[in-house]
Amino acid sequence: MALPAPLTALIQSEQLSNVLCVDVAPGTTEGKPSCSLHHVTADQLMEPTFQDRFDLVWLSEATLKQGQQCQNGLIAKCRDQLAARVLLELGNEDRSGLSDTECLALGFVRCATTDRHNYYLFNLRTYKPVPDWLNPRFWANPQNWDKFRW
Repeated sequence: MALPAPLTALIQSEQLSNVLCVDVAPGTTEGKPSCSLHHVTADQLMEPTFQDRFDLVWLSEATLKQGQQCQNGLIAKCRDQLAARVLLELGNEDRSGLSDTECLALGFVRCATTDRHNYYLFNLRTYKPVPDWLNPRFWANPQNWDKFRW
């Protein structure tokens, strides 16, 4: 079984060098792309000593079928500590997992839809656009130097 098409497309378009696959058997990633794939279980990922950084973390459908508390902890650790990009794989027909609204609330954007799965991506670089006022032009006010005493 090959990697899902949305994951392969992300690896190629973003030129990722290392990807973490959670709860995916190593044999299911045949035809590897030009990056290194690392495989861990959800239990290994949630250990406090696991702090490695990756370009992308892929949380498979099997991983996200766990309880709500464990599911939120996995997503939070991946998004906040392990990678700048996180890809969620959710089943179309299975409604026991996250809903569209919950994914959007966590900062994910739907990036692809296939016959059996919806894929949601969190990208730290595009998560929040930089506001217009947040730039050095409004900080120093050089036009007011030597005019006012603060």
